[in-house]
Amino acid sequence: MTGVLVALQQTGEGRPLPPAAEHLVALLRSWGPGPEHLTGLALAGITLPSRLGPRSVDALVFTRYGVVVIAAHEPGPAEWPGPGHRTGAVVSATKGALAAHEGGRHVTGLVAVVPPAGPREPDTPGAEPPGSPTAPALHWPEPAAVPGVAVVLADSRGLRRIIAQHNRWRTVWSADDVLDACYALSLAHLAPPRSALIADGFPARLPAPSRLPELPAVVPVPPDPAPPVAADDDPGPWIPAPRGPGSAVFPRQRPIRQVPWGLLFVLTVLVAAGVVAAVFVNQVFHGS
Repeated sequence: MTGVLVALQQTGEGRPLPPAAEHLVALLRSWGPGPEHLTGLALAGITLPSRLGPRSVDALVFTRYGVVVIAAHEPGPAEWPGPGHRTGAVVSATKGALAAHEGGRHVTGLVAVVPPAGPREPDTPGAEPPGSPTAPALHWPEPAAVPGVAVVLADSRGLRRIIAQHNRWRTVWSADDVLDACYALSLAHLAPPRSALIADGFPARLPAPSRLPELPAVVPVPPDPAPPVAADDDPGPWIPAPRGPGSAVFPRQRPIRQVPWGLLFVLTVLVAAGVVAAVFVNQVFHGS
């Protein structure tokens, strides 16, 4: 296990890779073995079909977490379209070709800038690899900015860190998916054996996502309980409850009060005695 699996489309003396692309391929192959190994498949020097014609790119890297389109750029005279625009066009073409795969949504673009002088070899006495804390800072004219395409220095440490951190929160590419993607991109002749992808670190297949139980759009509400009914299925017409005699038509009669005859007799006797007493007193004082 010596780094990212690399498959070259432009091979032979008639179609050699540009120097910047060769430097990029050498970086991809240098990540390993050991903790520096990065699971991936790089298709280098490829041409992708698109609705606007074929699109060339220096490297298309599959990792377990996504797809990275890389254009190796060596600063020089301005050109159109620039490396950023070419990379953005390949990103769009890749997303369209891989739309049927979940990993097709996680495609990003990088422009890897290779300094014209080239990095010094690590085994040179006193030399420091680019990107190390003690190495001199490198400056280059950056290509025109393109939305969705990052510009990075083509050094081993920085480029590997950016590719490894791309969408690393979830695995979206398995060995079977990578092989299907190669067919979808018309690059099946560059696909390695399935066993090689699994040995490099790709899972054989993605685990099935956990499916939540489907809930109805409208939760049914149980109806209110029906009021109790009589045992008889046909209760018949409603009949009011009977009342006292005559109360259904006539109003209730007022109670008849009894006259206190004894009290009236006593009052009559007292009034008669009073009248007799008054007549007797009148005769005694006035005389006849």
